[in-house]
Amino acid sequence: MNHYIEFPKLFGGIRLEVGPVAFPLPEFLGIGPIRVHWYGIIIAVAIIFSLILGTKQASRFRIREEDLLDMFLIALPVSVIFSRLFYVVFKFDEFKNNLVRILYIWEGGVAIYGAVIGAVLSVFIFSRIRKINMWVLCDFACVYLPLSQAIGRWGNFFNQELYGKGTNLPWGMTGSIIRAETGSDQLVHPTFLYESLWNVLVFFVLLFIRKRNKVPGRVFASYLLLYSFGRFMIEFLRVDDFQSANDVRYNQAFAAVLFAGALIFIIISVITLRIRKKTPVYDTPSAYADILKNLDGEESERQETNSHDTTPALGDNDNRDAAAEPVIDSGGEKPEGPPEAAESTELQDEDTGSDKPDSADGVE
Repeated sequence: MNHYIEFPKLFGGIRLEVGPVAFPLPEFLGIGPIRVHWYGIIIAVAIIFSLILGTKQASRFRIREEDLLDMFLIALPVSVIFSRLFYVVFKFDEFKNNLVRILYIWEGGVAIYGAVIGAVLSVFIFSRIRKINMWVLCDFACVYLPLSQAIGRWGNFFNQELYGKGTNLPWGMTGSIIRAETGSDQLVHPTFLYESLWNVLVFFVLLFIRKRNKVPGRVFASYLLLYSFGRFMIEFLRVDDFQSANDVRYNQAFAAVLFAGALIFIIISVITLRIRKKTPVYDTPSAYADILKNLDGEESERQETNSHDTTPALGDNDNRDAAAEPVIDSGGEKPEGPPEAAESTELQDEDTGSDKPDSADGVE
């Protein structure tokens, strides 16, 4: 079958001779041939591109690059498993007679909300093990989720799946698989394109919010709010059979629940932040604080007084040398005054009743 995708009314008509398979791999060691699908290539590109952007920005948000890579290696396989299980739970009738088909993920059948659940669970466990704040990781990493989704939706384009209802709009599309499934040449809404463009917008909005965020979890809540709103609206146009017997679309119902929960969280966080800003902080010191303050004041005054008292005990130039000489204890009381006065007093006492020289020339 020759596959093609066509936009008959867009720019005079666009026709692409492409199908789900990008190229086949030859048989090797008894394995193969393997057909490499565009969906897998585009998903890999989306993941790698987002991971590169994340690692370049991690240090600015005080996240170690090795922690981000380790978290990614855990979250990626868990997210894929949960995205598949989410789909299987709601469409179990398709697998109950052949459970092995649950493993055939390349046939399609994954749900983004299952991937989000798996990612959050992985981050929760990882943050507990590494002792990292979970909301710091979620607020940082969730910004790249809509970017990955925007790129990944082009895999649906090559698979010609998840298209919408019939339309006469200029960008209406059709294709070999679409015509085979609908049995009509009616153009359909390219809902993959709508969601891709919406996710690009969400990516830039989240970048803006993350730069100014001061409330843990608000960026992640904003992602859930914005993506769920867009997904809820787009589900009105989609015609895939991921819905209940009562025509309740599972993704639309889940989007409504997440939108309401995220909105409540954001409103509460905004109110709480405003209350904290408006509430005055009263500084009422205790009695012990007053006592300590008074003691510190007295100690400061004492130090200041000592620093201004510059008069030494024997600081004058005339007595400095005498102060350095040892004082000889003669056993009697000495008159107060400088040493010269004391020496003259002793000579006068000894001069009475004895022959002494008039001067001290004989004293060696």
